[in-house]
Amino acid sequence: MRFTKKSRLISALESTAMADIIFLLLIFFLLSSSFILQTGVKVDLPQVTKTEPQTERDVVVTLNRQGELFLDGVAIPWPQFRGELEERLTAASHRTVIVKGDAEVSLGRTVEVMDIARQVGAEQLAIAARSVQERERR
Repeated sequence: MRFTKKSRLISALESTAMADIIFLLLIFFLLSSSFILQTGVKVDLPQVTKTEPQTERDVVVTLNRQGELFLDGVAIPWPQFRGELEERLTAASHRTVIVKGDAEVSLGRTVEVMDIARQVGAEQLAIAARSVQERERR
C-alpha cells in the first residue's frame, strides 16, 4: 500500500499574522518616538502673582542660563542679534518683544537685550514670567 502525501499550496497570506506584524510595528514606533510637550528653549522663568497670555505675533527673545540667545526659538550668535531682531521687527505688524530669561540670567544681559530691542524699533517690551499657581502645580 502506497500512501501519497498531497502537498497543499498556500494561496493566501494569513491575515492574523499580518495584523500581528503591523500591530508590533505600531507599538515599536510609538515607543521609540519622543513626544515634545513644549517646543523651544527650556528656561526656568521667574514667578509672579499674575500673568497675561502671550500673543502669537510677538517676537520672543530667550536667554538661557548658559548665556545663549534665541530669537523665536532659533539660536542666534550675539553679534548677529541686532540685525536679526531688526529684520523680524520690520516684518512684524505688532512690534512687541517678549524677553524670556532664565531666573539665573544676570540682569545686565536682560537689560542689554531690551536696550537693543528699543534701538531697532520695538514699541513695547515685556518680560515673560510664570504665575505662582503654575509653579505650585509642578
